[in-house]
Amino acid sequence: MAGVAIRRSAGLCLAVLVACAAWRVAGLDLTLAALLAAVAGSAAARAVGSRRRSGRRMRVGLVTVPVAALSWALAVAVEVDARVARGHLASPWGTVVDLLVGGALVSSLFVARALRRRRPLEGGDAQEALEHAREIVDGYGRDSLAPFILRPDKSFEFAAGGVLAYRVIGETAIVSGDPVGPDPAAAAVLAQLVGRAREAGLEIALYGASGRHLSTYRSLGLRSLCVGEEAVVDPMRFTLEGRPVRKLRQSVHRVARRGWELTIREGREIDAGLEAEIEAVEAAWRADHPHVLGFAMSMGEFELCVRPDDVYVLARSPEGRLGAVMRFLGHRGKLSLDTMRRVGETPNGLNEALVCAVLEFACIRGVPEVSLNYAGLAHLVRRAPSGNRLSEPLVRALMRPLRARFQMDRLVLFNEKFSPDWRPRYLVYESRVTLPRTVLRVLQAEGYAPRRRDGRREHGVHPGRAAPSSTGIQGGISR
Repeated sequence: MAGVAIRRSAGLCLAVLVACAAWRVAGLDLTLAALLAAVAGSAAARAVGSRRRSGRRMRVGLVTVPVAALSWALAVAVEVDARVARGHLASPWGTVVDLLVGGALVSSLFVARALRRRRPLEGGDAQEALEHAREIVDGYGRDSLAPFILRPDKSFEFAAGGVLAYRVIGETAIVSGDPVGPDPAAAAVLAQLVGRAREAGLEIALYGASGRHLSTYRSLGLRSLCVGEEAVVDPMRFTLEGRPVRKLRQSVHRVARRGWELTIREGREIDAGLEAEIEAVEAAWRADHPHVLGFAMSMGEFELCVRPDDVYVLARSPEGRLGAVMRFLGHRGKLSLDTMRRVGETPNGLNEALVCAVLEFACIRGVPEVSLNYAGLAHLVRRAPSGNRLSEPLVRALMRPLRARFQMDRLVLFNEKFSPDWRPRYLVYESRVTLPRTVLRVLQAEGYAPRRRDGRREHGVHPGRAAPSSTGIQGGISR
């Protein structure tokens, strides 16, 4: 981190010295004009250069240094020569000196910007890293969010037999959930990424972290903030008997009365014909929902191969049309809800009926838990905000537009129907000063806030279909 600070401080000092020298030699008007030209050129270079590799940008920077030095040398030499001769430069030489100074200032500011630019984190082969991460998740992915790190738009960090997944947005490396691996690996792999990120001038944030490793995160100088809760159901305790779940019973009976058939298929049972039907439902749903949300707790817009332990709940109309598909990712004998897709006319309560079907299936198979979904700020929706007289009204005022915008109440009420256990999820961040920017980056990663698309593929990670697992079925299902 010290090397990054020295480099960035040198860039800032260079920019200040260049501006002062230009002001002294060429005057305020030319300095301001050159500064505006540098800003415009920098913006243009960023737009064009964003599609180039960092090595090319480095070569451009190496060329800019001697150009700046030569321009300053020529301008100063001519100016000093004119002053020693106690004379003034005649036109057009005066204009030439002004142009040299302007060009020197522009190129020097480019050098200063290059010194202050954050360095990208280096990564290895993306496909090899993805396969290695899949092996670790299969062996140690106990957390309900573990299978969601296997997205091809994420980069991976490995240490001590563990892995974590992250994406760099702006100046922040956002880690997806907790590190996965043996317990001692969490501290090792996160400390390694923190060190590399700080060397590159980046900040670190973990989104969707559980309470399991909070002490480890604090030992690394990180802070934590509860940002929501995850609904997890124990299938052995779930029942449709009794008055509290009468609405769920009504949903299940309504779907059955209307002639809809619910079936469950594991990934190993998905043949080519059924896969084609599921993909058709996905394509139709995507046509109506082009903007897919999710980062830490969803496979998002990326495709994952059909794996044998994943579970698909299918709903067919009386005519035999596949109208809804719900997919649960299998991990270490547990299930985590990934997608809920419905197309065309479907009866009310179909989603509830699908969840009830998978909970019954899980109970029969002895699945210890089924994770339904994560509800942002659910702890504030379910319970009245507590605090002092100042914080309580502020929290209520903040929650009012958020509840309307993100329909948090509906999601919490849907989950509550299944009597889940609520597990807190945390945002882990570096400091209170950087917290607002960290929140923005997380919202951008989740898809709730727009971000600049520069077309770069970080560390060789390519969006699209992930390669099939050696234990999976060939082909994939769109997210």
